[in-house]
Amino acid sequence: MFNDLLTFASGAQLYWAVAIFASVLQVLLLVGAFIGGGHDFDHGAESHDGSTTDAVKILSLRILTAFFVGFGWAGVMGHRNGMSAASTGIAAIITGILFMLLLFFTLRFLMSLKDDGSLRYENAIGLRGQVYVTIPAARAGHGQIEVMLQGRLITAGAVTDADHDLPPQHGIEITALTPPNTFVVKPIS
Repeated sequence: MFNDLLTFASGAQLYWAVAIFASVLQVLLLVGAFIGGGHDFDHGAESHDGSTTDAVKILSLRILTAFFVGFGWAGVMGHRNGMSAASTGIAAIITGILFMLLLFFTLRFLMSLKDDGSLRYENAIGLRGQVYVTIPAARAGHGQIEVMLQGRLITAGAVTDADHDLPPQHGIEITALTPPNTFVVKPIS
């Protein structure tokens, strides 16, 4: 029995088994990515503030599967081309590592392009805009402003410390942010 296992492990059957199993698993992961959002077992770790971080890990299921796809098919090709068992094994391992690294760096690059699209109101401090709805003087009430924030024109609540009301279309500069997402503005000429 041990000799049969050794014969299987040194022959093309091992490489064929690994190549077919890993390729089927890779196709299933690809289909799952299109249908189910593409979550991997160790991607998207939750951070301390409750948001998710999409850090790609070298030992994720997708990347390990890429190693075995490269390993298996390189082993099949090496065995078919008459390479020795040692040369075939070395070529299979190197190819597997190359597949793994290629997928790892590709996924890291793709994750770096990801943007959640969330508006960060604190990024508006220092920006200029204009009054949309009159803002009463000395924080006596709320008005509204329009400002370009993160490439979007937004309308938001605002107050002012100025000694006079700020009428619509008057220029303003955002100086602070108060809860809940209300801007403190000052008039500009």
